[in-house]
Amino acid sequence: MQKLFFIAATLLFFNNAASASESHITLQVDGLVCPFCEYNIEKKVGSLEGISDVKANLENGTVSLILAEGTTLPEANIRKAITDAGFTLKSIDQQK
Repeated sequence: MQKLFFIAATLLFFNNAASASESHITLQVDGLVCPFCEYNIEKKVGSLEGISDVKANLENGTVSLILAEGTTLPEANIRKAITDAGFTLKSIDQQK
């Protein structure tokens, strides 16, 4: 039982340590009107180098990005991916 607790605690520690070094970006996007739009934008933006996770939210018109540790993503690359997917980027909010 103690071994199982130790393994769980170790995994939790490393998961939190990895999350602490990731950058989070929230995009406000015009044009998200259906589930296919969510899929399309997730696929397009998710193909950018350095993205470890992407999730579009149809209800509030946002796209949340998580960048891999030590990765930066130029704003121009984000804008191009959004435009190429057929949407309009309204704002970018980056948190560490």
